[in-house]
Amino acid sequence: MSKYSTSVKVIAFGLALIYALSLLSYVSYLFVPDLILSIFLILILFAVLLVGALGAIMLREWGRKILVVGNLVMFLYLFGLEVFRPNTISPSYIVMSLIAVLFFSQSKTKILYIEEGDGMRKSILVVDDDPVLLKTIKPVLLSNGYSVLTALTGEKGLQIAKRQKPDLIVLDVILPGMKGRQVCAKLKEDTETQHIPVIFLTAKDSPDDVKAELAVGGISHITKPVSATQLLEEVKKALGS
Repeated sequence: MSKYSTSVKVIAFGLALIYALSLLSYVSYLFVPDLILSIFLILILFAVLLVGALGAIMLREWGRKILVVGNLVMFLYLFGLEVFRPNTISPSYIVMSLIAVLFFSQSKTKILYIEEGDGMRKSILVVDDDPVLLKTIKPVLLSNGYSVLTALTGEKGLQIAKRQKPDLIVLDVILPGMKGRQVCAKLKEDTETQHIPVIFLTAKDSPDDVKAELAVGGISHITKPVSATQLLEEVKKALGS
């Protein structure tokens, strides 16, 4: 992730440089009577995008949002300009704007811009012995504004829960060593963790299994495999959001 973070910063710096040079180069066109309004609007967009790119270099979420929205507006405006007033601006700007929108909208990039110090973000602990599942779930939760902790065993999950006090725990039933229901039961016995809601995420879905999960303190059950939409619905419901 650190290498990708560096790559994103380099791309944002490159965009900032392009926007700054574009501002300087297109100022002279303001003196062309037929182009004053068009060029003025383009200069405003470049100025806004320059601010966004500077924010993006510092990995600020507002900077990323400005780049996405600003480049989308730029793409639509320049595309229309190219249709009705050809050769007003280089078509390469149209392509660059679209690429910037797609790049800064992808989940892998959005994750970098979640501010670490945002105390309003809810934390979720996912306990599952399947590394692939954890790698699948984590980006989904991160890109939707949650901070994520993970554990591959029940014992480790219990330790993290007691130490970090997450807002929600997503827990598998079949785990190496301590099983999921045992973990949940121990959490509910401890006054420091008994308030943490627990969602069971497991392939075991018989009525008896679900009943046993609720008996030890679980608030809901999700059957594997789970879609991102279903997971987020259950998480929001559990967190009251």
